[in-house]
Amino acid sequence: MTLPPLYHDSCLAFQIEGQDIKGRIIRLDHCLNEVLGNHDYPDDVKRELGQAMALSALLGSMMKYDGILTLQLKSDGRIQTLVSDFSTDGSGSGVVRGYCGLSDEDGNDKPLLGMGQLMITMDQGQYMDRYQGIVALQNHSLKESAEEYFQTSEQLPTHLMISCDRDAGGHWTAAAIMIQHLAGGNHEQARDHWATATILLSSIKKAELLDSSLSLQDILLRLFHESGVRVFTATEMRSGCRCSEKKLRSVLASFTAEELQDCAENGIITMTCEFCMTDHKFELKKLIN
Repeated sequence: MTLPPLYHDSCLAFQIEGQDIKGRIIRLDHCLNEVLGNHDYPDDVKRELGQAMALSALLGSMMKYDGILTLQLKSDGRIQTLVSDFSTDGSGSGVVRGYCGLSDEDGNDKPLLGMGQLMITMDQGQYMDRYQGIVALQNHSLKESAEEYFQTSEQLPTHLMISCDRDAGGHWTAAAIMIQHLAGGNHEQARDHWATATILLSSIKKAELLDSSLSLQDILLRLFHESGVRVFTATEMRSGCRCSEKKLRSVLASFTAEELQDCAENGIITMTCEFCMTDHKFELKKLIN
């Protein structure tokens, strides 16, 4: 398949020619900055959230049907919760968003991610059963935790490189590339192919992965030019939020009148979306009547 060069806000599926190895590569740019711009997090937290967004979008692009993939981290570190999800929009594109919940304690001596767990939930509506996989956080690392998830949940050897950083002008970029060894490739040649591919993938530098002047295709050719690489479908990424007054009203409808009064201030209940930080305001008298 011939595709134009892809530089940002896209995920590209590929396979190494003649080998039982498939993969995906993604780079987030504009949509990442729109999300991070909504939150006043320290830079190291934004890096972690950016990596999570790249990973959730990469995994979400693998869904066969329209749906939502949610990546959630819980830890006893400075980041207590992290949520990033990817939803299809029905046109072949995807919408990514995310937020973090930070510890209230002054714990700069704490690791960013402590002990905890990584949960990945996939909901493709009527087409497939809802699925959730859970693994313990590995070595305070999102990358290692994701690799463990694939090994334990799908029994697929997986190697992942992922990075997020900002340039001198404060502009953020996140990128990830993943390869997987397909089932059935257990003979010696297949094992050699996998060992070589993991070494090549590990050789990529952070600066290359985040370099917006290098297309995703350029990176794949740099890594796997000796064997050749075949690219398939590309998924365009954008930021967005699914919060709505209708959804929030349905939540408030489950509250008692007394609970609603406790939530109100000057006759107004304000609900803030954690993802986009939009304030939704509701008049108490209209909710009770």
